[in-house]
Amino acid sequence: MKIKEAIEIINGTTSTVSAKYLNNALRISSKNTEIYGDWFLKMPMNVISWESIRKEWGGLSPNIKAKDLARVMDVIQQLLDTPVKERFPEKKYRLRWIDSNDGRDDEFIGPETYLGRSEDNGVLYWTTFQKFGAEIFTESELEQLKKDNPLLA
Repeated sequence: MKIKEAIEIINGTTSTVSAKYLNNALRISSKNTEIYGDWFLKMPMNVISWESIRKEWGGLSPNIKAKDLARVMDVIQQLLDTPVKERFPEKKYRLRWIDSNDGRDDEFIGPETYLGRSEDNGVLYWTTFQKFGAEIFTESELEQLKKDNPLLA
């Protein structure tokens, strides 16, 4: 389970608790935090067991519904069952175009020139774009791209 997914589940399916990600930790608090404090559960994102999760039961409002608390515990267990590296969204990248064969002194075509694919009459080809229009790739897509097009690596 990804962190973002955990937050969406908690915030979307409970009425008396809320979740947020702050300073590399998932923080669970009562909906009315002004009265009961900032959070009652704090899960750093690199933990792998309940023992490493901080609990501040003074921040737990008596208005929290048992089913909401059970939902939070279930979501946290799903996060603990997820390997740490998989909890974060996959990073995304643009391919910057560098042309050292064009004979100019500066090696970049422009300050923000990126690669992307375009199509013309059903033919797919690589071209350059400013940020708008440039493709965004995940790391696994880039690895496959290197295998398929070694010249782009």
